[in-house]
Amino acid sequence: MTEPAWPSEKQPPHEQPSHEQPADEQPVHGLTSHELTAQELATHALTTHALTSHPLTAQELTAPPRRSFATYSPFRLGLTATIGFGLAYLLFRALEHGKDTLLLLALSLFLAAGLDPAVRRIESAGLKRGPSVAIVFVGVLAFLTAMCLAVVPPLVTQTTTFLHNLPTYVDDLQRNRRIAELDQRFGVLDSIQSRIEGSAFLQQVAGNLLTVGTTVATTIFEVFTLAILTLYFLAYLRDITAFAYRLTPASRRPQVSRIGDKIVARIGAYVVGTVALALLRGTVTLVFLWAVGVPYPFALAFIAALLDLAPVVGTVLAAVVVSTVVLLESVPTGIGVIGFFVAYEAVARMLFVPRLLDPSVRISPAAALVGALAGYTMLGVVGFLISIPLVAVITLIMREVVLPRQASR
Repeated sequence: MTEPAWPSEKQPPHEQPSHEQPADEQPVHGLTSHELTAQELATHALTTHALTSHPLTAQELTAPPRRSFATYSPFRLGLTATIGFGLAYLLFRALEHGKDTLLLLALSLFLAAGLDPAVRRIESAGLKRGPSVAIVFVGVLAFLTAMCLAVVPPLVTQTTTFLHNLPTYVDDLQRNRRIAELDQRFGVLDSIQSRIEGSAFLQQVAGNLLTVGTTVATTIFEVFTLAILTLYFLAYLRDITAFAYRLTPASRRPQVSRIGDKIVARIGAYVVGTVALALLRGTVTLVFLWAVGVPYPFALAFIAALLDLAPVVGTVLAAVVVSTVVLLESVPTGIGVIGFFVAYEAVARMLFVPRLLDPSVRISPAAALVGALAGYTMLGVVGFLISIPLVAVITLIMREVVLPRQASR
């Protein structure tokens, strides 16, 4: 008898030979799971995932294997660490000894960036960079020379007169009833007057003349060096910034160039606006003090303009110093000077500051105060003076670079 044929030529499922191997015997690069340890299976799985997700280049495939940190010699590691610490210490010492020179360079670059808007404005009229720089620099020197000739002689005369009359001011204070009562308790005015009129005070002042002369000579040399460096940086500011931009990667160079140009523009706007406000305050103060008959108008107006350059507290210091000196001369006039400074500050905040100071360098009072304290701590008086534009620059970098990068993550 012949067996009945199946409907298809295929064998029944229970009799069909299977050529598939169990899952635990699948070959992996010629090896079965019985021939691989658990660690080798894990290593193979990680390697296969890395190759499929991040294909290696020919250079990476032919590169020699990197040595792990543990395979290096302890002597070699110690020697490398010692050399690194030594170079870092030498760099720190060099920066510490050259701090004054680096500060002078930074201040020169800051002033060059501040004068650059005036140079660009003259260039827009059709002149080249060299003649434009010469016009701006000569104009600044002529203005400073004229201001010194107009202010220094009366400033010296009036300061000398004030110091000569200082004991008289102490006598006038003693005639005040309340101050006389306080003086009878503590004897402050008598000690001040005896110290001023005593020979020891004059000998001490005479002994400091040599130190003052040395300081003046050093200051003149530093000012001359600052002027030369500012002139050089102002003439080659575009080349310097272009070279700095070329040091950045090509993919980020447009962004760096845009931010760098904004930084230079903000520094220039701050310098121009601050100097203009200080000159305006000094001029208005001079006119008012001369009109009310204050004995030292040039000296006091110069002090007011100079202190107005200081951020955050400059206007308050100017008002306090000038009002105190005038109060020593005449109480009613001193009260009038205090009222003048209060009224001028209100008018300046409403009219002068919005027109002369660029909005990009106006920051919150809290940020200005923190920046001024940090600048004075790190760089002294120079850091205190340039703290506001530095805070504005840091704010710009945060807004243009850091915040967008954090938002894209």
